[in-house]
Amino acid sequence: MEDVWDFDTIDVEVDKDLKKQTNRCNDAFLNNLCPDIAGEEGDDFAIPEIEHIDDDVDLNEDDVVENEDQFDLMREGSGSDEEVSSESDQDSKLEFEYSTHDPTVKWNKMRPFLGESLKLVAVCASDPQKFQCPFNVRASWMNTERLFQIKKLVDKHKCVRNDRNTNLMGPTWLGNQFLKELIRKPKLKCKEMQVIIQSRFHCNVSWSKCYRAKCSAMSLIEGRLSDHYAKVWDYGGELLRSNPGSSIKITVSQNQDNTTTFQRIYICFKAIKEGWKVGCRRVIGLDGSFFKGQCKGELLTAIGRDANNQVDDLELDGGRGIAVISDQHKGLLEATKEVLPLAQHRQCARHIYANFRKVYTGVAAAKSTVEGEFNMNMQKISDISPSAYEHLMARDPSSWCRAFYGGGLACEAVENGMAECFNAVIVDARKKPLLTMLEGIRLYMMERFYNLKEEGQKWDTEICPTSIKKMEAFGESLKSWYVHPSGVTAFEVRNGFYSYCVNLQEYSCTCNLWAVSRIPCVHAQAAIIYTQQDPASYISSWFSKEKYMLTYGSNILPVNGSNMWVESPYPKPLPPIERRMP
Repeated sequence: MEDVWDFDTIDVEVDKDLKKQTNRCNDAFLNNLCPDIAGEEGDDFAIPEIEHIDDDVDLNEDDVVENEDQFDLMREGSGSDEEVSSESDQDSKLEFEYSTHDPTVKWNKMRPFLGESLKLVAVCASDPQKFQCPFNVRASWMNTERLFQIKKLVDKHKCVRNDRNTNLMGPTWLGNQFLKELIRKPKLKCKEMQVIIQSRFHCNVSWSKCYRAKCSAMSLIEGRLSDHYAKVWDYGGELLRSNPGSSIKITVSQNQDNTTTFQRIYICFKAIKEGWKVGCRRVIGLDGSFFKGQCKGELLTAIGRDANNQVDDLELDGGRGIAVISDQHKGLLEATKEVLPLAQHRQCARHIYANFRKVYTGVAAAKSTVEGEFNMNMQKISDISPSAYEHLMARDPSSWCRAFYGGGLACEAVENGMAECFNAVIVDARKKPLLTMLEGIRLYMMERFYNLKEEGQKWDTEICPTSIKKMEAFGESLKSWYVHPSGVTAFEVRNGFYSYCVNLQEYSCTCNLWAVSRIPCVHAQAAIIYTQQDPASYISSWFSKEKYMLTYGSNILPVNGSNMWVESPYPKPLPPIERRMP
């Protein structure tokens, strides 16, 4: 198909202000199941912290590690009259006398006493006669700061590590270290855990211990996940309390044992609804994306376009005078017909082109603005490959070609790039449990509203900058078009054999691009400049700074942490039942 215009990709319109979402939610409850996203590209997990062992834990003599580097905690007798102040220069010069611990007390039974005179020392537990290891740490308790201050540190070992004795690495401790890893990868094999432990801790652990550790971690994950879904009603109530007027809908299913199972939740804040109604064009982008963590499900987003051609979330409460853009997902197509029967439906040309390239090469004439140009391009494809022509015509060209778009919506986009960009921004949030994911998205949108409002206040023009850039892109070949006046507002604009009629009073051009985008095309710009006017003055009010500021006039209000949520009287729902996809 050498005669067909060939290119690699469909130009996708994206929002450059969409930035990578970071870990914004610091709630202790919401983050107890979140994997360490920041370390995902590097190490599998962080080096573990020292585990605190309860007093009621009884270990056998075999559990005590011999010839292993470990810390011995010693406490000075409470009867001493000496008072220590960590902030005093004079006290820092005192020579502390550290007492030796009682060898009859097991290491797991030792507890530091946080008194006024407390000094701790940690030394290497290797045989001093054999290795004479100099490693030691000496610290004192600081009453004012309520922490220990290291007085002396010798961070060198001369002893030999014993990697065969792993009694300290019990199944429970190992399970806690692999908790985040198993959230990301629930099907992690025990042999893989052995390799990770050997690489990270330089210890050899048996397969059976890894199996017990995995069972311990999975039971902990399932228990915490149940606690997460049990707070869905509480979270919804907090959103309504903090953002009155918002739409929060939670759906659960009733089980035979009188319990409930979570099904879905719908959230649309009042600030977003009001902003879309007063400042956004009537174009909605629908897209779905799957959760990537232990929590299974799918996230459906509805994206609108503000005056600066950026992203805004909205409420779906009608279909008349609205255009919906989505991919070729059959569920979205059928749902759109059922919920918005009067809406104009558009298909994302990028997805159509991606499927087209799997079988054929060439170009789908999605950006043809008049039917004659579309038919000419399709005829070229038909002459070379009739099957390619039939493939494209079967996809309903009226839903993906500009030539068949109606006017008045001020949107000429043939792809759903805005929704795709939003899903890419929240990709880290989709790896987290339900409430943590929703909180991350809420925080991102709340900060985005503030940042975009601050940005709009800096503009010194009445038209949004993105619209000006798009108009300049339309008029790239402006110097090649010649204007022939027919009246005060009617003109004929020619370039060789191509000729188009422009009417400035009706804001129309026979190329149809001005009517679809509501931004002057190259022919309209030539006519406007001929009358010694500014083409920017003919851009639709949908792209004005006033509309933009109205969109972000309201704020998404702050929400209290999980420790302040009011408990709902409704039964606590269980996690959804995992089902195998067909």
